[in-house]
Amino acid sequence: MKQLPGLDASFLHLETPQMPMHVGALHNFELPAGYKGDFLADMRAHMAARLVLAPALRQKLVKMPLNLSNPVWVDDEPDLAQHVVGIKLPESTSGSGQAELEAKVGKLHSVLLDRSRPLWKFHVFSGLKDGPGGTKRYAMYPRRGSKGRVPRRSARASATLRSRRARG
Repeated sequence: MKQLPGLDASFLHLETPQMPMHVGALHNFELPAGYKGDFLADMRAHMAARLVLAPALRQKLVKMPLNLSNPVWVDDEPDLAQHVVGIKLPESTSGSGQAELEAKVGKLHSVLLDRSRPLWKFHVFSGLKDGPGGTKRYAMYPRRGSKGRVPRRSARASATLRSRRARG
């Protein structure tokens, strides 16, 4: 158990649906030609195999008794059916479906992450128009809590990898 530092806890207290404190990014991509799998199921399996490498994704916040102190991080096993969710976009009457995708992401961003679970969620979108050559297109909108620990650990891991590459 590790207590949430004061600055990070302040983000929890300041968060509202009008001012979410989580971060997210929208990613569009095409699947390799000839891909026949179930992308959502494959994504969940991929995450399940790698969760052991990311302890911050396997922890949730728990309030202290009477809320007299900052919450603490405790171990938890995320339910990947709740953390990696599929969303089928409505058929677009014109264009690629990008406008519908962006509208849906705009609505999702104001939904706060469930604090009773680890503070991250991946939304996997299907229903975009096929790409060049008929390749299937998907989009992913990962969100994670900006309450310090998950983003800091990710940044620290990225910096470590960059410095190792630079040293050669």
